[in-house]
Amino acid sequence: MNDPILLAADLCRRSEGLRLCPYVCPAGYWTIGYGCRFLANGAAVTASTAPITAEYAEGLLQATLARLLPQVLRLVRVPLTTGQQAALLDFTYNLGLPALAASTLLKLLNAGQGNAARNQLLLWNHMHRNGRLVTVAGLTARRRAEWQLWAS
Repeated sequence: MNDPILLAADLCRRSEGLRLCPYVCPAGYWTIGYGCRFLANGAAVTASTAPITAEYAEGLLQATLARLLPQVLRLVRVPLTTGQQAALLDFTYNLGLPALAASTLLKLLNAGQGNAARNQLLLWNHMHRNGRLVTVAGLTARRRAEWQLWAS
């Protein structure tokens, strides 16, 4: 597979799981499908968002990734492999474009330090819970998968 969107979508599916009704994700946002915060029409997911089908969820995931990819690539000033694009795309899908834009990962990547940038992925496996920073097993697994995808 040589399409970063398809590679990232596969990782998103495995990491997010599929939920057809709105739910609050661990970060506190209303989401649906494979962790999408917005519907195809741009409306934010809320508690009153109607359930969706698996087909709609798949289309929403693909459309979201397709929209994100050019935004990610605009931040990067070095050539990327398909695996690197897919890893950055999944990272951004999970954490948001502002997190990537402000990250040491991006600074190192743009400075030509690809291996150091790749290792930065592994540091993004924490979240705030009850005022404390805690390691999350699911994020650790996701970051390791991105780390492996980077090198593919």
